[in-house]
Amino acid sequence: MGPHINRVGDLTICVEHPASPKGKPPVLLIHGMFGGAWYWKKYQAYLAQCGYESHAINLRGHHDSRPVGDIGKVSLEDYVADALEVAAVLKNPIVMGHSMGGLIAQKVAEAGKCCATVLIASAPPRWIPVASWLLLRKQAKHARALIFSEALMPDRDDADILIFNRTPLADRNQFFSQMVAESGYAGLQLSFGAIAVDESRVNAPVLVMAGLDDKLVVPRVARALARKYSSPILEYRSFAHHIMTEPGWEGPCADAVEWMDRVARG
Repeated sequence: MGPHINRVGDLTICVEHPASPKGKPPVLLIHGMFGGAWYWKKYQAYLAQCGYESHAINLRGHHDSRPVGDIGKVSLEDYVADALEVAAVLKNPIVMGHSMGGLIAQKVAEAGKCCATVLIASAPPRWIPVASWLLLRKQAKHARALIFSEALMPDRDDADILIFNRTPLADRNQFFSQMVAESGYAGLQLSFGAIAVDESRVNAPVLVMAGLDDKLVVPRVARALARKYSSPILEYRSFAHHIMTEPGWEGPCADAVEWMDRVARG
């Protein structure tokens, strides 16, 4: 049927309906830093083929969604509030989060507002350090934006190294052009593990997915998340951070759908 833009309040949501609905729960897709609903396009088409209605949120301050006075000062708690608002409308969806969106998805699960959670290259909560030597070196140039809650934007070289290192060169210009400024405050919260998640309150099943060539959220983070939630983990040797758009993306997406079908049946 093709995607269309919907609104929940002043949040913009990219919605795709299956041609043949099969009574499956809706899927809420949550993007990461600098991102937007745009990078879920292939996953949404695949989900529709498999009978899932999907809703890819643009978090506040991203792609004409909920206006903010100063993107640099938006908090992770603000983003969690956005996701919870949409989850409430969808009534107990499956939530799938990437990178920062994975941490937001964990908070939705902690609140008991989803029936299953898929974490893709997910940022971790408190007590699971995200830092690596490469990430620390790249973050140094953004210290001012992080400390003073200013708008944050990676340069192209850093994006290629940390985010698009498995993305074909022909696609990188297009993807980078769609990235938007992010909150320095949210970046600081992520860097220092400011957001805790009580795993005892996460009662819905969790799946962790990771690329073994991820330079931004390294594989040990995914393994720690799997231990935290006593969840299965799927690791992919030929993938990095932007799993949803990298060559062969259909494989991990199919694995996620197979798991979703299994847990949705109970």
